[in-house]
Amino acid sequence: MAAAGAFILAWSWLNPRHPERVDIHSKVLGENRYILFRLPPGYTSGKKFYPLVVLLDGGDQKQFSGDKTLYSRSKEVLSRLEAEGLPPLILAGIANRDRERDMTPVRRPDIYAGGGGAAAFMEFIETEALPFITKRWRVGPTRILYGESYGGLFTLDALARGRQVFSDYIAVSPTVGVWPQGLADSLRRRFWKSSKVRSLYIVYGERDAPLVSQYTIPLFRKIDGILPSRMRRRLVILAGQGHNPVNSLELGLRFVFAEAGSVRESSGAADENIRNRNDLL
Repeated sequence: MAAAGAFILAWSWLNPRHPERVDIHSKVLGENRYILFRLPPGYTSGKKFYPLVVLLDGGDQKQFSGDKTLYSRSKEVLSRLEAEGLPPLILAGIANRDRERDMTPVRRPDIYAGGGGAAAFMEFIETEALPFITKRWRVGPTRILYGESYGGLFTLDALARGRQVFSDYIAVSPTVGVWPQGLADSLRRRFWKSSKVRSLYIVYGERDAPLVSQYTIPLFRKIDGILPSRMRRRLVILAGQGHNPVNSLELGLRFVFAEAGSVRESSGAADENIRNRNDLL
């Protein structure tokens, strides 16, 4: 069995149909998952360590008919920003099997079937997937968790109830309305204590879904004053945009790395289409 397992793992690395895929068995979840990975230019010829983006919904399945996968779009964004001066990054996309189960903290039969498995999925990412990634690739201290929609909710939940193994959290169109009071209470309890998290970036569209638009600002107002002063945070609403704005990863990464001066936080027309937290509080 050990030999068979080694063969399967080697196949996942070497098969030309899946050059960016590696499989992982989760004891926590009791099932196999896979990770799609993108290494930055020059990785194989050097020894330096790189920032990491862990991408939720990061498999090779399309979220919506006709769209590119989030993983494919994210690779394009990273290549463009790196050419512009963003530090080269490692991208690790975590594949899903059941989004509602994995991403949601509670059962809400009025909204979705199943659900409530976020704690287990969080444990998988923090105790199995992330160690798996950092053991195989040269990952530096900047470790970013990125999620959209239910993944955005999960990102906030990981900040609230997780082990905070990430330095930066980017939550896109988070469906806060699934668990608004529970999320607020969990964040309050967490930030009674000190935290090493460096930044939190929340972004959604002006025409977003009610589970996002009606609940995210009240949540931010409740927690903004209790977050550590050294933690950079921003809430951004993109004018004219809907659910999961396509430029969210770019804006989030610009925010994360703006302090280092490697890229401008926003550029071009994006400046005219942003309302930030100072306009809302």
